Formats: sequence, C-alpha cells, structure tokens
Amino acid sequence: MKLSPLALALAASASLPAFAQTVPQNLQPVTVTGKTAPMLDIELADVSGFGVPLAKSPQSVTVLSADLLTASAAQTLSQVIKLDASLADSYNTTGYIESVSIRGFLLDQGGNFSRNGLITSNDAPIALENKERIEVLKGVAGLQSGVSAPGGLVNYVTKAPMKDNFVTAELSANDSGGAKLQLDVNQKLGAVGVRLNLVDEALRTQYDQADGSRQLLSLALATELSPATSVSANLEYHRKRQPSVPGLGLLDSNVDGVGDTLPRSINPRLNLNNQTWSQPFEASSTTAEVALNHSIDASWRTRVAFNTQRLDIDDRLAFPDGCSSAANYVYPGLCANGDVDIYDYRSEGERRKLWSWDARLDGKFKALGLQHATRLGLNGRSASADLAPMQAYNWVGITNIYTPVALPADATLTSLNTNSRERALAGYATLTSDWRQNVQSFVGLRITRVKRSSERSDGSRAESFEQTVNTPWAGLAWSPSAATMLYASWGQGVELEVVPNRPDRFVNSGQVLPALKSEQTEIGLKWQANPRLLLTAAAFSVDKPYADDVPAADPANLPTQVAGAKTARHRGLELAASGRVDAALSLQASLMALNAKYTQAVDSTLVGQRVTNLPRLKASLFADYKLAALPGLSLNGLATFENGKTVMADGSVELPTAWQLDAGLSYLQRIAGKETLWRFNVENLTNRTYWREAPTTYWGGVYLFAAAPRTLRASVTADF
Repeated sequence: MKLSPLALALAASASLPAFAQTVPQNLQPVTVTGKTAPMLDIELADVSGFGVPLAKSPQSVTVLSADLLTASAAQTLSQVIKLDASLADSYNTTGYIESVSIRGFLLDQGGNFSRNGLITSNDAPIALENKERIEVLKGVAGLQSGVSAPGGLVNYVTKAPMKDNFVTAELSANDSGGAKLQLDVNQKLGAVGVRLNLVDEALRTQYDQADGSRQLLSLALATELSPATSVSANLEYHRKRQPSVPGLGLLDSNVDGVGDTLPRSINPRLNLNNQTWSQPFEASSTTAEVALNHSIDASWRTRVAFNTQRLDIDDRLAFPDGCSSAANYVYPGLCANGDVDIYDYRSEGERRKLWSWDARLDGKFKALGLQHATRLGLNGRSASADLAPMQAYNWVGITNIYTPVALPADATLTSLNTNSRERALAGYATLTSDWRQNVQSFVGLRITRVKRSSERSDGSRAESFEQTVNTPWAGLAWSPSAATMLYASWGQGVELEVVPNRPDRFVNSGQVLPALKSEQTEIGLKWQANPRLLLTAAAFSVDKPYADDVPAADPANLPTQVAGAKTARHRGLELAASGRVDAALSLQASLMALNAKYTQAVDSTLVGQRVTNLPRLKASLFADYKLAALPGLSLNGLATFENGKTVMADGSVELPTAWQLDAGLSYLQRIAGKETLWRFNVENLTNRTYWREAPTTYWGGVYLFAAAPRTLRASVTADF
C-alpha cells in the first residue's frame, strides 16, 4: 500500500498532542448528545421544509447518519443506497458519477440535490467523510426544490464544529490493496469553532485496470457574533481520478438486431474499459458556503445562506455500445457470441459552475384562535456548463466480453459540444396550524421563475426559454395518542423539458415544451415505539407525465416530440423502522412494494407494461448488536433483497431475484481516557454473482451491472 505525501502529512498532524489536549470548550451554534453509536435516531431533518420532528412530519423522510454509514462500511453513494429500500441505483458503477432513484423516479443531478439546504450539483463523485448525515425526502419535492424530478430530494448535511476538542485519525484498507487515511480535527480557536477533515485514498478495486486516487479537504467554521446571531462557513475540495467500469448489455440470441438475452456467465471483475490507452474519469469539485442565523426574539428567527460550486471534469472512456460483427447490426445490445463495438470517448475540460442562495424567516404566531408556525423565503440559483469546443466519439473496433481484444485508440475530436445556462428565482411559504391538540394542517406553495438557454460550441442551434411554475403541497395529520400519528398529503412537482436540439431527428427540435406536472397522494402512519425507535408506514401514488415522440402521418417525415404523450403511475407501500430497540440492538429496516406501469403512451403496446429497472419488491435490513458479555464488541449485518426488475420495455426479459449479505464487527477499546475503534467488514459475504441493475439510458441503450465480488475491509480509528 502506497500513500501520497498528503497521507503522510495527515499522519504527522494526528500526532500533535498539544493540538488535542486543550480544555474542552462550549460552542453555542452546535450541540452534541452523548449517544453510543450507531444512534440511528435523528429527530429532525431540514429536508422536510416544515421544521417539525420526523415523528410529527406528514412526509416520508429517511435520515442516514454518519455513524450508520461507518458501521455499514459505506464507501460510495451506491453503498449508501442499499440502506433504504425506497432508494435505487441508476447506471452506478466504479469510477463514475452516481445517481439515485427514489420510488422509481431518477433524480435530476442539478435539481434534486442540496447541501445544507442549498441546491448543489451531483454531477461529480460525492465524498462521505465530511457528511454528518444524508437526509432523503421521498416523493414530490416541488415545494422544497421547485423544478425537479418527482422522486424526492437528497440533502447532504456536512459536519460542523462541535463543543469538545478532539483529533481523530482513521486508517483503513481493503483486500485489493486500497488504503485510506482520514483525519478529523475539531478545535476552538478563540471564539471560532473549527472542524477540519482531510482524506487521502489510494483506490484499488477488484476490477481490471480500475485503480485510482482520491483526496478531500473540508473546513467548517462557526462563531457567535452576539447571543442572538451566529455565522458559519464551509469550504470543501474533493478530487477523484479513476477509470470507469462500463456496463454490459443483452445478447442478440435470435440475430434480429436487438439484444434479448441475459449473458449466462458473469465475470464480476470484467472491465471493458481496459485498453492500454484508456484514460481515467477525473473530477474535482470546489464548494464554498456561508450562512448567517439570527434570532429576532423567542418566536422569530432568520437565516441567510449562500454557496458556490465549481466542477472540473474530464470524462473519458473506452465505451462498449452495439455490435457490428453480426449479419444484422445489433442495437441496443451485444452479438450472440459476446462481441461488442468499442468507441474512444473523450470529453475533456468540462467546466460546470453553480451558485445558489436562500433567505428565509421562520416564526410562530397566534391567529383566529389557533397556533401557527410559518416559513417565508426567497431563493435563487444560477448554473452554467461550458465544455470544450469538440469531443471524441470514434469507433475503434470490436472486443468480446469473454475474450477482450486490444484495440487502437482514436482521439480525433469529431463532435461539437453544447453549452448551457440556467437561472431560477423562487418564492415559497409554508404554514403549519394546530386546529386541536392532536390535529395539524400543513400547506405550502413555491412559485419559481426559470430561464434556460443553450447553444452548440460553434454558436449554432441557439435556444432559450423562460417560464413560471407553481408547486403546491398540503397535508393533514391526526395524533390519536402522543406516540402515534396518521396523515394524508397531496402535492405537485414540475419538470421542464426541451426537445433535443437535433434537426435530423425531430420536426420541433429545440422547442420548449409545456411544464410537466407530477402529482402525488400519500397516506401514512408513524409510531414512536420508544423514545429512540420510530416505525413508519406509507402508501403512495404518483402520476408522472413524460414527453414522447409522435410519428408523422407520412413515415418519411420526422416525428414530433409532444409533452405529456406518455404517463407512468407509481403506486407503492413503504414500511420502515429506524433507531434503537434497546440498549444492545439498533435497526435500520425498510421494505417497498412498488407497482410502476405506463398508463398512457404513443406506442399502445407500452400501456400496462412495467417501467424497466424497478423492483416489484425490495427490502433492506441493517442490524447492529452490542454483546453484553464482551463490552465494546458489536456485530452487525446488512441483508438486501429485490425481485421483479424488467430489462426490456415489453417485459420479456427480467433480472433474476437478487439478494446479498454483508457483515461486520467492531471493537471499541478504551485506554487512559482515549478510544480506539477497530472494524472489520465483509461485503457480499457469500460471494454471490448476480445482475444488480439494468438501467436504460437516454440514448436508448440497456446496460447490465453485476454485483461486486466479496470485498474485505478493515479500519482502525483512534483519538489523539
């Protein structure tokens, strides 16, 4: 294992005793409760937008805390997703950007993610080490985020300065030779609280030629300007460099030009991006954030926050796509013998910038004999994508998934890129009213004005549009007892679409389509079984319209893309339990039964068909048990199960039932007032080989991803 100079610097920093031995101080903006990890019982989540405890919120919200991520050895967003049955992958693979699907809807990378409550871009790999928790709102998030996909909203909450000084270092490794060194420093320098997280990692995987590296620098500051006013700031730099592992595809067994059969044998270590000239995917993200909080009096408080983000991306890949070696060209899919075409893809020098701000007023008041709580706010964002003038996408030959072939490179820049701009300004308001001691109503509305423009890198195909959209939300809750709550809610989400700027494919290329509104109805039950265990159940129905291609009367003419020509209805049931059953046992358990079908489509054969890559049933159970006979020793396990994922739009191909077991143990050692935590985790304990997902991408291909083989991880975390 070879670590970079940054890693050695981290180790040296961790050995400075004077830095860690200062007297613990109290820092007002942040409080800490001394709970034994994993606590799994977060009481509040800002992602809800109403500022009420999770047990009293008429919404489905999951909070995945840092101690849960640590206990389960989650290293990536894809591994985090396994902890909740309502979440799913979508083209998630080693060495690339990760996506999230909630309730069967793929989230938009630029509209469904936030960081400390401010919109952020998910177009680069995410670092988990400086995240205190990941908050997930399930269902339409039009009230919380405006223009966005209807699946929900993910809010990354970063680690903030704490009241006690500490220096913690962690060294971890896996059985492929990967190693990571992390340093977490918390100090109070005068009146300013400081939280520093540093990471240096040598990425080593089971896949062929997929090694890389990663670095993180995160600095959080917090101080009080007065007893009523506090200010915080956050700076994060994350860089990752690693070759991507592309997906496979269906085999064309009947030689009709379309893949229709799952490959019988799976090599889970195969990486078709293994040419000698293959370049790694490389991304660096820099984020800066500042927030000011002020209490006007006991009932009213304000918050103003601003962030800015820059992403620098080099997207490079030897990409498998289609097959030209058969009598009939195969697309999508691979030839029956495993042949697949390889393209040299390079889009280097991508620059994406984003800034967003939010100003809000929270307060409580009485009116018409009722107690109310309200939130009034304004926010805005601006995003731009500036790419290099040209990219490469060149056919270089044919390889085979069973016997890979060395091919020549062709990095000739042949295709124009597209640059884009987006600006949005929104006003929002929520009102929570106590009608009786056990009855509450929740209403909210967001009005968003959005502007978008794009053009090719040579200035051609310039398009722009401007539109105002409204996204209301309403809920009613009844608490028959102090520990239980029944609720019903209704809300809308909205998405804006533009016909792809391809005059060779659409009559109305580049046209702005009318806003597409999704609508959700949800009923639910929440039960606080004990002060640290929350049980929930929710039934939901979401109708989402899509744009679809309407063929011309004359087959020789191009189709027209029409808004709302296709609609999907996702109906489901979610069950979840999160928290501490007793002093020894902690649980994070969930189950989702999902019926997702097309209810309207231009192609009538799609009506009634299941939406692809979505399970009928998915379950996840994480349990951590502390052994009373051996104080300090804990055992944990994560079991996941899913079935019913279709691959083809006609439902003719379905992934086999998938399940996996992960296991871990930890030992907390206390010597002379210092703690050392030893961990050992095994992912895919039984070393099962199976297809875990089959996403359909926007360019029409179907891609298959196999589960990672058995992986061993070990770590030691020590206080200094």
